[in-house]
Amino acid sequence: MVTASSIRRLSQSVDRIERQSQPHRWKVVQVRRGYEQDPDAALDRHFAAHPEDQDANVVIFEFFDDENSR
Repeated sequence: MVTASSIRRLSQSVDRIERQSQPHRWKVVQVRRGYEQDPDAALDRHFAAHPEDQDANVVIFEFFDDENSR
């Protein structure tokens, strides 16, 4: 005989399996940085301009020539 309790446990198990099977989306952020610039300063500058990126999983630095950018 199927009880409400067993249906609830089955439903919870199905929900847990669905959550685990969904791929995790990585948030990747690209930050411009000069070769001589401190990486923490570049991150601070970027996050000040883009606060929505602070929960990024991966940060990729895009390097540019310091002398040509001035």
